[in-house]
This record gives sequence, C-alpha cells and structure tokens, in this order.
Amino acid sequence: MMKRFCKITAVLLALAGAVLFALAYREHKPFLEMRIMQEALQEGAVTEAEDPFDRKIDFDALKDINPDIIGWLYIPQIEVDLPILQGMDNETYLTKSFDGGYSPLGSVFTWADAAENLSDPHICLFGHNMLSGQMFGRLSRFQDADFLAGNPSCWIYTPERTKEIEIYRVDTVHRSAAIFQAGWTDPAQDRDRQIVTFATCTGYDDTAYRLAVTGAVIREKMVL
Repeated sequence: MMKRFCKITAVLLALAGAVLFALAYREHKPFLEMRIMQEALQEGAVTEAEDPFDRKIDFDALKDINPDIIGWLYIPQIEVDLPILQGMDNETYLTKSFDGGYSPLGSVFTWADAAENLSDPHICLFGHNMLSGQMFGRLSRFQDADFLAGNPSCWIYTPERTKEIEIYRVDTVHRSAAIFQAGWTDPAQDRDRQIVTFATCTGYDDTAYRLAVTGAVIREKMVL
C-alpha cells in the first residue's frame, strides 16, 4: 500500500511540475521571443565598429520593417541596443514592438510631437521597466554613483547623425515633472548642448513616479 501511495504521489508531483513549467514557459514566452527578434534585428541592421561612435545602422532596412523607426539607441552597459519608435500618439508603443505587432514589452519611443530627426533641444525616450531586464529594466543601475562614473556614455543614431551622450544626472520624479514638459532646459548645462532624458517607471506596478536618467550630447557627426 505504501509503495502504491508513493508511486501515485510521485506521478502527481510530476504532473504538477509539468503544469507549473508549462505556465512559466507561457508567461515568459513573449520575453524570449522578443529577445530573439531583437537579436536578429541587431544582426541585420547594425554594422559594428571598434568605436561605437562609428557604428553603422541600416535605416533603409529598418524603415522597410516599420516606417515609425526613427533612430537607434545603444547603451551597452545596460544591454540596450534597440530601435527608437515614434507613433501617432504617446501610447502606441507602450504595447507594440518595433515591427508594429503586439508586445507586453512595448518599445523604446519618443513623444509623438517630437522632431522625427530627434533634433529637439531636449529629447525624452521612454521604455518599460521590465523585471526581465529588457527594454529599460536595467536603467536603475545608473543610480549607483560608481557605476555611472565608470559608464557615462551612450549613443543615438539617426539616418542623418550619430551622437555620443554623456550621462550626468539621475532623478526620481513625478510623471508630470518639468523635465517631461516641452521647452525644459537644464540650467546646469550649456544651452547649445542637446539634452537627452531616458525615462522608465520606478517599479514594476503602475506608479506615477519615473526614473529619469539625463545626459548631454558631447560629440556628433553627420552620417555620410
């Protein structure tokens, strides 16, 4: 009787394990699929260089995938190497991937009314704070002063220009803060310098607060 009980228990545990595995896989499947899609996109669209400033981005190929792709963001220290999207409104790419299909990860995107060539004096780029670390899920690393000091640079590419950005401040602010309003300027920076803010939620649940990581363009060049 005891052997039979143990056998039945083992079978039930195995079935329970299989069900939990299936549920976990279903939960994480979109994240795995998106990682594969993004890696394939990077491989096809990005030509690497010793200096990230000299990387080449195939925007013709990207525009064929989705004309809403207006730039490319590279923050290697937090594993961000993604296209920048611009929708008809500010909600579109909260739930759409770079190809326009549904994705709970959304995309990195800018305001719908921003200049398409990302030439505004202050640019805001948004991405979800994903528990998996994808999108802007690792942006909070810049809150560590030592990490920021050793990893201040990131890059934005557009069809016309390549820009190197040096991150210099990290703030936790309300979503209605001045930094997200049109015409915001940082008195600590030269007005001739373009400013870029990367923003994400401060937690994984709905919150009114944002982590804002801000940098200034320190060098740029025309793309030939």
